[in-house]
Amino acid sequence: MKKIFLALLLAVGCSSILFGQKSKEPNGFSDYDEYKNGTPSLTFDFQLKQRTGGDIFMVGGIANYKIRKVNPVADTEKIEYEIWGIRVGGVDYINSYPYSKLKGYNKIEGKGYYSYFIGEPARAEKEQRELGIIKPNEKQIAVCCQTGYVILPTGKVLNLKPELLLELCKDNEDIIDEIKAAKLRLEDVYKMFEILEKYNLSKE
Repeated sequence: MKKIFLALLLAVGCSSILFGQKSKEPNGFSDYDEYKNGTPSLTFDFQLKQRTGGDIFMVGGIANYKIRKVNPVADTEKIEYEIWGIRVGGVDYINSYPYSKLKGYNKIEGKGYYSYFIGEPARAEKEQRELGIIKPNEKQIAVCCQTGYVILPTGKVLNLKPELLLELCKDNEDIIDEIKAAKLRLEDVYKMFEILEKYNLSKE
């Protein structure tokens, strides 16, 4: 009986949320500029699958999104490894492979002067250094779980840290005072997102 219950629990836990995307309208961003301007130029037929608890328990990672059932199959490599991102149901997702060398897509949580999202930390030293997870003189570190990322106006993706947040908002004294008073920690991702959203509004 216990084995049956466990099998049912895993079956439910491994289930996924699917978003079908067979579109005649462009739904793929070839680069950051297309995303920034809201003008996807590529059209693909695929399913976007959100990973759930059971899947993560079995193989690791975070609750991000993966591409499934690409038609034609020949488009799979382009979608998984090359393009900047996709738009599904009016929501934008960034391809994690170009900046982290990890397959998957992450939902853009906020868009403006700065965009931001939750993603899986890069594991390789080169990508960790480029993303600001480690400093130029530091060695590769073990990472786990999820982290916050910010997309700069240039399109560069960086690991969001309190010290970086101060630098990004340095021209707004009120927000700088708020950041200092908040005594933010690395794990305070959503609080940092709230501050970035406030900063974005000040730039409109």
